Amino acid sequence: MYTWIWIFLILMGTLFALKAAYVLCTAMVLPATRGALYVSTSRVRISAVMDALQMRPGQLLIDIGCGDGRVLRQAWKRYGVKAIGYELNLLAYLKAKVLCLGFKHIEVTRRDFWTADLSGADIVFCYLFPDVMQDLSAKLTSELKPGAVVVSCNFDLPGFSPDQVLRPGNSIHNSPIYLYQLK
Repeated sequence: MYTWIWIFLILMGTLFALKAAYVLCTAMVLPATRGALYVSTSRVRISAVMDALQMRPGQLLIDIGCGDGRVLRQAWKRYGVKAIGYELNLLAYLKAKVLCLGFKHIEVTRRDFWTADLSGADIVFCYLFPDVMQDLSAKLTSELKPGAVVVSCNFDLPGFSPDQVLRPGNSIHNSPIYLYQLK
């Protein structure tokens, strides 16, 4: 009988520790992320993006705020592209590192993408908050080469005109996904 109590207490303690780690990791990066939290992009939305993009092996996809790296893994699996992800949240970064083990063309870096040079990117994927989009527009305009594609989930890029707006069929995930190609 006492064994079940110990198992329950260990499970609850583990869950509490994981939640505390999530809160701590999120709080540590709030000033840099301007309030953005680590939330995984749904598989439905990733699938819609992968269907819409025509990537080729050897191209470079950069995911700014890559979370657990699922966009990186899908792009590599489907198209064989090189993929780089930037993530500040320690918990998300560690999760991405573990889940991307064995993918030889995927690099996950614990770094603020604002300090990264994005000029080599063929595709930039982002799922960020609206309050950073104006600054992001300026960074992308100054760094990306003509022909580069930008994918932005939920929020449009000020000053950019989307070439395509996706709305995945599943009503739960019907928020827009904007695709831009730099001229």
